[in-house]
Amino acid sequence: MRIKGLLTAAFMAAVSLTAFASCSSSDKKADGATAGETASTVHAVTVLEKGAQIAPEDSKLIVIDFNATWCGPCRRFAPTFDKVAGEYTSKAVFYSVDVDIHPELAALFKVQSIPMVAYIKPDGTYTRTVGLIDETQFKAAIEAALK
Repeated sequence: MRIKGLLTAAFMAAVSLTAFASCSSSDKKADGATAGETASTVHAVTVLEKGAQIAPEDSKLIVIDFNATWCGPCRRFAPTFDKVAGEYTSKAVFYSVDVDIHPELAALFKVQSIPMVAYIKPDGTYTRTVGLIDETQFKAAIEAALK
């Protein structure tokens, strides 16, 4: 899918707070933020906070973990996301996006179940995984997106 234009517009848009999401099983996270409130970085993962935006990347893969604090599978995936993010910091940036805080990003990526991980290439195309995945599957998804 080509979403570069939509993604760029989403990066420029202010983030509003509303409720959104349903829990099933999926993926997560990434790194870098601008505008409004700051994002906090946990190791190689940037947790996108209210008012923060995802910084566009020209040369790296962007990996976004869509999750929620109340989602059990999301909490189980978080340590895997953090660990793998640390291993791929030279090739990708990793964001954790709470769908309750950033419903517009969740809508942009058509998130219907969480966790969900989006893998956005520098050309604007992306793939995604939905549901709780293990470390091997997560690494395989990243490697496939890096090609």
